[in-house]
Amino acid sequence: MAEYYAFQAALCFSIAHIFVRRGLAGSNALTGSVISLGTSSVVFWSLALVLAPLPLLANPAIGYFIAGGVFAPAIGQTLGYIGMERIGVARSSPIVNTSPMFSSIFAVLLLGEVWLAQNILGTCLVILGVVILSTSRPASGEWNKKDIIYPVLAALAFGISTTFRKTGLMAIHVPLLAAAVTVGTAFFVLLVIVGVMGGRKILRFNQRSSGWLFAGALINSGAILSFFSALNVGTVVRVEPLVACNPLLTILWASIFLRQLETLTLRVILGALVTVAGTVLVVTVK
Repeated sequence: MAEYYAFQAALCFSIAHIFVRRGLAGSNALTGSVISLGTSSVVFWSLALVLAPLPLLANPAIGYFIAGGVFAPAIGQTLGYIGMERIGVARSSPIVNTSPMFSSIFAVLLLGEVWLAQNILGTCLVILGVVILSTSRPASGEWNKKDIIYPVLAALAFGISTTFRKTGLMAIHVPLLAAAVTVGTAFFVLLVIVGVMGGRKILRFNQRSSGWLFAGALINSGAILSFFSALNVGTVVRVEPLVACNPLLTILWASIFLRQLETLTLRVILGALVTVAGTVLVVTVK
């Protein structure tokens, strides 16, 4: 069942990326995050108030979901959207999805897991994939190679968040409540970030872009709930590789639907494949 939820999450994430990229063409990353997290918060809390056992909110383990929400989606998703905006979805998405590599590193450092040859090979492939992506030509317009830092930091934030989420789900086996707390926390943190950066004036709402972003937010909500459901019934090392393969689907959709916004070269596709292959190796060690 974990594999089913993981594949479902990967599919939803890949479709959401396309809608978000369309929306970002006339908006900006912070606006996309506000719409995405705001929409998901409303969806999850509306469902949680009816379907979830609310007394569990008093359980101390809820703190893990709060901590996870601070790192991702709040920080991680915002940085990921900035990455899409700066270097394109075909380059940013595979890098963001190296987050399982960071989860594995944390497992080695904090949980005493063994760093095997397959881990080392996977890490090298991930680094190689990032290098290939960062040295490819820009999809359109100017592209500053230092902007690759945004998806890399997003991957780190998501890796940390996954660790907190799984820890929380080991005590509270309610994916819907976990998603509601995590995303609600993320939305609150994001509003603080927006306020510090200038408030309403830094956001770019317009009817066409907001429509794409809202649609992407609804699909992304399904992806988030699927991901929590997968983590609830499966281990991180089995769930993360499957979810992390969503860039392969994203590239397929981008080549079909984003021809005006993205130019996919053999180098970009190779970088994406190598990055995902390395990530899968890292998190599938026995």
